[in-house]
Amino acid sequence: MRNKTDKNLKSKKNNMLKKTINVIEYLIIFLVIFVNGMLIFKSSKFPNKTPAVFGKKAFVIISGSMIPTINIGDIAIVNDTNNVNVGDIIAFRRNSTVIVHRIVKEMIVNGNSMYQTKGDNNEAADIELVDIPSIEGIMIGKIPFIGKILMWLYNNLAIVVVICVIIIVLKYYFYRD
Repeated sequence: MRNKTDKNLKSKKNNMLKKTINVIEYLIIFLVIFVNGMLIFKSSKFPNKTPAVFGKKAFVIISGSMIPTINIGDIAIVNDTNNVNVGDIIAFRRNSTVIVHRIVKEMIVNGNSMYQTKGDNNEAADIELVDIPSIEGIMIGKIPFIGKILMWLYNNLAIVVVICVIIIVLKYYFYRD
């Protein structure tokens, strides 16, 4: 009799664990869909700005202009603000490219604040000045190395392989019985 009770108790615990894992998985899926929806909405509403999530933006560094402060493959985390000072590392838009450099000088041109920037690893300052509307924000931190993985995933073949693996895993997980 006791053996049967122990089995029922184990079965109830397993069911509860499975339900908890399912709830966590659905929450993660919901959050991913929600954040992606926010990004799509913001990018369609403001096509010349990188969309922010909770006031933060992330950029993968693809050049060595800021070494040793920021390395190739790091992700720069940027606070969405235009309130900048000399010495701040900022992300700014130049046409369709986002550049992450340090402000080395502020000047007033035709009554507007303009900023001269320079990569820490560059010998000379950037020629073009940065105006306030071009600024994406101030760097508040970095995540080392993860950008290298994202750059690798950017390769079309790698994306196809990753998507296929995800589909196979999901199919196995949801249809295994």
